[in-house]
Amino acid sequence: MVSIRDHDHRFDNLEIPIREQGIVSAPVVIGKNVWLGAKVTVLKGVTIGDNAVVGANAVVTKNLPKNAIAVGIPAKVIRLRTD
Repeated sequence: MVSIRDHDHRFDNLEIPIREQGIVSAPVVIGKNVWLGAKVTVLKGVTIGDNAVVGANAVVTKNLPKNAIAVGIPAKVIRLRTD
């Protein structure tokens, strides 16, 4: 199972409960031929380029370029796929 989150709660104001502060959202874009491993989480505002591979359990917090292989928490590019 993969988790894709296009929103998050606001939490700036200490005087107001978090659940009452609303949400902020941003689109998630996943390119063509992308492989997301088991239990990957993709957070709001992220674009994952074509042909990327994201390893199991990774948390994608920033954009990944095309052909990237990324792993970890947060996900980091360890190399690029080549022909």
